[in-house]
Amino acid sequence: MNPMPRTRTEHPASSLRPWQPRPDEWREPQAAHLLERAGFGPAPGEAQRLSEGTLDEALAELFEPPGHDAFYFKGIELLLGSGELEPLAAWWIGLMVAGGDPLGERIALMWHDHFATSNDKVDDPRMMHRQNELFRKHGRGDFRALCHHVAKDPAMLVWLDGNENVRGRPNENFAREVMELFVLGIGSYTETDIREAARAFSGWGTRGRSFRFDPRKHDDGEKTVFGRTARFTPEEMLDWILAQPEAARHVARRVLATFVTTAPGSELVDDAAARLIAHDWNVGALVRDVLRSEAFFDPAARRERIAGPVELVVRATRRLDFKVAPRDLARAAADMGQALFRPPSVKGWDGGEVWLNAGTWTARHNALLEGLTTLDDDGFHAAFARPQSNEHAAQLVLDGLLPGPRPPGLFEALLAELDGQPDATSALRLAAGLILVDPAYHLV
Repeated sequence: MNPMPRTRTEHPASSLRPWQPRPDEWREPQAAHLLERAGFGPAPGEAQRLSEGTLDEALAELFEPPGHDAFYFKGIELLLGSGELEPLAAWWIGLMVAGGDPLGERIALMWHDHFATSNDKVDDPRMMHRQNELFRKHGRGDFRALCHHVAKDPAMLVWLDGNENVRGRPNENFAREVMELFVLGIGSYTETDIREAARAFSGWGTRGRSFRFDPRKHDDGEKTVFGRTARFTPEEMLDWILAQPEAARHVARRVLATFVTTAPGSELVDDAAARLIAHDWNVGALVRDVLRSEAFFDPAARRERIAGPVELVVRATRRLDFKVAPRDLARAAADMGQALFRPPSVKGWDGGEVWLNAGTWTARHNALLEGLTTLDDDGFHAAFARPQSNEHAAQLVLDGLLPGPRPPGLFEALLAELDGQPDATSALRLAAGLILVDPAYHLV
């Protein structure tokens, strides 16, 4: 009903100061925004329930979740025994839909994109699973410790050719990506820094599915990186890269892009970086500051970016309780351009408008509309309530799927499309389908 809005290029003007909502400002649309950005959207009634409490109580639920049912962790090793990747992707989608720890899974997905590693080269779902568990276990803690765990992760070492990095024949892949993508960002290093750091990382490799350091393959000579000359060990080299001034800003930018805006301004980045350092590099503490901030709840940050395929299918499934198997959800996300455990390159997924082309837009429509076909009338009423008229059906769907500000004229256009429906429940069905494929729903 509307063309796809273009994403913003400017950042919210507000800061990371704590948002102090007036009693009439903390309402269901704001609670839904929190659940969509800090997780994968609300289940039916969840946003309303949180809005009846306080923002601090809502944040406490996110940071102290009930946790995943032990059922999800039983048998995963048996599934991985097939050597196929599909069961692992389905398992992770299942965790997201279940909602036992929405913030934890959102952060794990952020790090999967940041430290992008693909099974296309690793060719071992067990190693990919262990890396995923690493993100879940350490992703909310000290970023520096997370980097050390990732650097010694067997999947990462295979992905970036750690076994090929030996004394006298340094392989620069890991050193380049740790500076360019993982810790510092483009423009914060020289080619000499990369070559010298690669020498320091020599000797790190794998034995089977385990990390191995081979001192015979390590170059223990002097290296000069960022103006400092020393006989760096691999661990010392990584610590020295993390000590560079741009490191905190790079991590802050990633957190802001995930939770607030795809184009954070320099002041917002500086503020987040300073907070990260003040929190002793604790990612979870920074995320809490961000989710509590004026910038997060700034209307300019609402529906600011195009939803990625994984968050789109999980968000719709949670909100409407689609009766769709996790395996089919993972396949649908892959058809839209986001195959879990198979990012297209070490840069991860580009995101934004890259998510959309003729094929992926059709895949988005098909997946969401097929999900609707799994609901009977009782399922629609559970998701939205029982409508009394076409107008009521339109309002229920808009409030349920697009709470808060929405495109002008959308209600009127939706109501016109419902004209001629035989009853209010039929109107509810049609309205839900129309909004799911409207461009506004694909923004978060």
